[in-house]
Amino acid sequence: MSPTLGQLNSNHFTNFVSNLHTEPYAAIDPTKAKLSSPYIVCIIGGSGAAGGGLARAYARAGASGVILAARSVPKLEEVAKEVRSINPSAKVIVTKCDASSDEDNAKLAETVKSEFSGRLDAVVVNAGYSGPMIPDVVQEAPSDFQNSFDVNVVGPFLAAHYLLPLLMASEKGAKSFITISSIMASRVSGPYVHVSYAVSKAAMTRLTEMIHEQYGSRGLFSASVHPGGMVSDLAKVAPPEVLPFLVDSPDLVGAFTVWLSKTDAPQAQRDALTGRFLSCKWDVSELEGKYNEILEKDLLKFRVAVD
Repeated sequence: MSPTLGQLNSNHFTNFVSNLHTEPYAAIDPTKAKLSSPYIVCIIGGSGAAGGGLARAYARAGASGVILAARSVPKLEEVAKEVRSINPSAKVIVTKCDASSDEDNAKLAETVKSEFSGRLDAVVVNAGYSGPMIPDVVQEAPSDFQNSFDVNVVGPFLAAHYLLPLLMASEKGAKSFITISSIMASRVSGPYVHVSYAVSKAAMTRLTEMIHEQYGSRGLFSASVHPGGMVSDLAKVAPPEVLPFLVDSPDLVGAFTVWLSKTDAPQAQRDALTGRFLSCKWDVSELEGKYNEILEKDLLKFRVAVD
């Protein structure tokens, strides 16, 4: 039996706010975001659907420097061309980077130093891996489990290891470290919830929480973001019956991420949302009304229930 939209989308996390979006809207319009000058963003996984949406959003917001990193340079060049057409004054750097490679992440940090004198305002880790959506641990390939953790967990760790020092050292920088997670991180059952992807994305989200615990008091903003359901490279492993539900624009996660990492983000926003698991689909005006509740109850974090 094919899944229903309700089965795919219904849980407490998805419905944390009642008003959900599929496209960018006025409150998160990147062209209205205030970014510092200079403002340098590094997008790891800077190609594909979400990568393109992220790059376009930062270009529209006026980022002065955009570093696009991924394994496929030709795909990155396509995104770089879009960025330059939107923001001709931006300096766009394309660099080959396997997210799970220690050497490549170290080289990425050296690229920031050489091309932008070490200036770095935001890092967005968008690289992701998913094997076939097989909800059976016996049937899932061990290689898919290993690859999921290499890209989805080791990748963000390496990005933090090499790039956090640059974020923290950038004077008056946005100091934002954002990982692109998945609604699957919050699930253990349901249609097409497969172990390798769900567990690795949950680990990514937990890693982001720990980064907040270690660096939040020093001014770092960090968050994990569900990017919505879009037609992307990862959708190639999805069963055909899932595709009609992939209706979210890649530009939505881009606009939401810029909204999170803009230089003039209100302190109340940064205080309430840092270290937490968020959805780009949530209406931010409604989300703002929940800041006190989020802080008082310490919501949107992974926890073990003991009573």
